[in-house]
Amino acid sequence: MRFTFEMKKLKYQGGITKLLMSRRGKRNKERFANLSIDQLQAMVQRFEQRKVAMEVASLSSTYDFYEQMLSILSYQRFVGIPLAWTVYSDGTHTANEISKLETIFPYVKVVKIDFTDPLIVRENMRESFLPHFDWMLHFAQNTPYGKKLYYYLNHKIENPTLFIDSDILFYELASASFDKVKNEADVNGWYLPDQVWGCLDSGYKAKHGPYMYQVNSGFFLLNKELENVEIGLTYLNSLQRKYENFAEQTVFHIILRENNFFPFDPRIFILHSGDQFDFSYGFNKNAMAMRHYTGPVRHKMWQRDWKWQLSL
Repeated sequence: MRFTFEMKKLKYQGGITKLLMSRRGKRNKERFANLSIDQLQAMVQRFEQRKVAMEVASLSSTYDFYEQMLSILSYQRFVGIPLAWTVYSDGTHTANEISKLETIFPYVKVVKIDFTDPLIVRENMRESFLPHFDWMLHFAQNTPYGKKLYYYLNHKIENPTLFIDSDILFYELASASFDKVKNEADVNGWYLPDQVWGCLDSGYKAKHGPYMYQVNSGFFLLNKELENVEIGLTYLNSLQRKYENFAEQTVFHIILRENNFFPFDPRIFILHSGDQFDFSYGFNKNAMAMRHYTGPVRHKMWQRDWKWQLSL
């Protein structure tokens, strides 16, 4: 007969654990921030210089600058050197941060649009989106998620392009996984399924029941240009400039499902916060393609140092 014993946790044990690991993560992040350009370039040279027929686009800010840098390092470490990586800035990056990114990673280009100038915003918008200009501009001027929507939808797709948030790290299974999905010629694209149903605009949820796979807009791959965008932008207009936290994700949820995107395998493309109160990690990094370190588990991105994350 087999017996299983469950150890009872002390009151507040999970919260204390998270606090301690967050402090450790802060120290590890500070050590990473103190690395010089020369040290980071030397680290990059240690990686296998494998070329990848893929582009990457990400949105970040000065507040997650080091998360963005570690994300790029992990991509080059476990996937390879992309054709190009566009870092879309929310406008807060300093000139020094932009220079550092573009110096360490020659394939990176930082794009920083002045959203306070409607003429510049219009000049960088696809002609087909001009009927939606007013509310796309308002959304971008008032929320960082609006900037993300604007940047990503106006990004020209010339090669398979991965769109990600800055808090994404790649791991051992990433290269083989991307090789497989890029070879699916009949698939328009792929998205990361959200952990739970509900991270969508309340107005949308009131009219639609739960889906088996809800889109998380922090990670998706386009194999070609989106064909059906109108329904998503029409929904944005229906919000009447009243935006909830998940307004942008709802628009992407509508658009990607309308374009028949497939979900990435959630067993290796991880979006989960179940280990946020634990000392250990709930997932084996050697059995993952990537992990999205959203707010509840952001500390786990740094709980172990960057050398551990990069398997160095």
